[in-house]
Amino acid sequence: MKNMIRALRMALRYRWSLIIALLSSVGVAVMWGANIGAVAPFIKVIFENQSLHQWIDAKIETDQQSIERTTELAATIEIRIVNEPVESEKQLLRYDLVQITDQTKAYSYSLWMSQFAEPYIKKYTPTTAYQTLIFLICFVIMGTFVRGLFLVVNMYLVARLGQRTVLDMQNQFFQNTLHMELSEIGKNGTGDLISRIRGETGAIGMAITTLLGKTIREPLKMVACLTGAALLNWRLLLFSLLVCPIAAVLMVFLARSMKQLNKRAVEESARLLNRLFQSITYIKAVKSFNMESHELKRFQTIASDVYRKSMRMSMLGALSRLNNELLGVSIICIGILGGGYLVLNREQSIFGIQMCETPMEVSTMMTFFAFLVASADPLRKMGDVYTLIQGGIVAADRVFPLLDKKSSIISPTNPVPMGVNPPSVTFEGLSFAYVKGTPVLQNINIEIPAGKSVAIVGANGCGKSTLVNFLPRFFDPDSGCAKLDGVDVRNYSLRDLRQTVGLVTQQSMLFDDTIANNIAYGLESATREQIIDAAKQASAHDFIVEQLENGYESSIGEHGGKLSGGQRQRLELARAILKNPKVLILDEATSQIDPTSEQLIHQTLRQFIKNRTVIMITHRMSTLELADMVVVMDAGIVVDFGTHEELMDRCDKYRAMREIGFNEVADLSESLATELPAAESNSSRPNTTATPDLTGIIRAA
Repeated sequence: MKNMIRALRMALRYRWSLIIALLSSVGVAVMWGANIGAVAPFIKVIFENQSLHQWIDAKIETDQQSIERTTELAATIEIRIVNEPVESEKQLLRYDLVQITDQTKAYSYSLWMSQFAEPYIKKYTPTTAYQTLIFLICFVIMGTFVRGLFLVVNMYLVARLGQRTVLDMQNQFFQNTLHMELSEIGKNGTGDLISRIRGETGAIGMAITTLLGKTIREPLKMVACLTGAALLNWRLLLFSLLVCPIAAVLMVFLARSMKQLNKRAVEESARLLNRLFQSITYIKAVKSFNMESHELKRFQTIASDVYRKSMRMSMLGALSRLNNELLGVSIICIGILGGGYLVLNREQSIFGIQMCETPMEVSTMMTFFAFLVASADPLRKMGDVYTLIQGGIVAADRVFPLLDKKSSIISPTNPVPMGVNPPSVTFEGLSFAYVKGTPVLQNINIEIPAGKSVAIVGANGCGKSTLVNFLPRFFDPDSGCAKLDGVDVRNYSLRDLRQTVGLVTQQSMLFDDTIANNIAYGLESATREQIIDAAKQASAHDFIVEQLENGYESSIGEHGGKLSGGQRQRLELARAILKNPKVLILDEATSQIDPTSEQLIHQTLRQFIKNRTVIMITHRMSTLELADMVVVMDAGIVVDFGTHEELMDRCDKYRAMREIGFNEVADLSESLATELPAAESNSSRPNTTATPDLTGIIRAA
């Protein structure tokens, strides 16, 4: 509940909307009660053929006569008390005197009210019965119109409060997600995040709209009606409300059950969205492996769970509605039974308990019943309130923990300025594990001189891509550090650091936008000439202008789906070239490009990587021609580091990779462990299973 209260506090920032919404709720309640209060005059006009002038005169005369009668009766009883010798009889007379005195006070109050209203009634209401009927009908219509205006203002402002809060929450949630660690984003899946940022913030907004709208407006209407009923006979009202405690207990029980079920239903809905998102994103894999029926079965299983929980939610909601309906009808029925007994039998008490000081008139009782009926309508309308509020509470408990989560990847308070020249890159004692106890990198020590290009090779899963992710600080290491120009990257501002480091990956990261906007992504000031020049350097210009109908303004579809794999990679490369980074990371950047395009791109890269520090992760022999040095990795450690010639001479793993071709390196790791003779580890060559001290070699290079 505390998270829902936080959401309400966000809504309270819009004070004027809230104040006017509350005032309009009061207006709705007052006009609702005023319309019901017109029942008594209607009865007088229709059944007794009286105008309001005649009714108020008769009322004043009746009250005056009643006061005179009860006053005389009280005086008589007082004399009897003085003359009565028996004490027990005196006690009975004193009790009668108290009742007569209460009646006198009631008639006096009624007379005061009538005399107060008399001048206004005679000034503003017609004199004949039929004209009075027309007046009352016009009053009800105008009252309904005014109440409708209040209701329109209230519903609009309450909706604004809810939607503004949702907008603020979504903006804050998305901002927090953008700064979240990559490992945290992938923890529960993209579908779960989308569910929280869109569906669950919407549920919170609906709960806020309900709380500030219907939950305030309808009870106020009920209070107005109950107040009217209490003014007529507060004792009979309390008698009518005897059933309320039982209904309240049932309401609390249903609310608790609904909260628990709602939480599970929301979690299952997030799983369903996550499954749907993954299946559609990887639809090619689904089709190519004939897994349509498998995915459908998995989807149907989760969807069935969501359906069952939703139906149980609907059942609890229906029971809550039934509880409210029974409560309203029970109040009315008890009121009718009690009131009917008082009127039909001309009694003033029920079960010995006094219900009124004076006998109730039919018109008064009918108005009392009308107020009870009108108070039941808000109860009926609040039947779905509990479901909506519980849904908002559950959603708030899922949204706010992520809003509160702070990323450990943050800029330092006093960042070190980034140098203007290409920096050296150092990995010093770096170790890392995605899952505790399962290290991915172990004690990595590498130093890359400024302006040099280094290729990293090794079997799939040996930690190559993970290693370079520490330079732009997508992760922080468990121990050790990554450095640029000898400064820990954690001491640079994230903006400067990521502006310095450019990244091109095997997996395309393109948006459903135009060619030009994708190339210029991250550099909004880029001119069309700069964009075209970068595309030419990446060998992308020709296919853009020759094969795409709208050239650089062509939309590439979701994930660049309208382009081939090679075309997508060339756009990624063009984006990196336009960014002009001092440190360039190429993670299998040419793996999907045809040999002709690769040759053209390599010619461009030979010029582009000059005076830059470049790290290339590759399985292709041709890419090694661009590297000054080569790092060989296996199982999270650096096996060796040197020039191609040095590694061919001393590194068994590198020589084996060279012999079979780097495209088959992924299958090499396990075979080398069994095929390499144990005696080779004791030969004159360096040990290839431990991390050598390569600092001297690197610096010499």
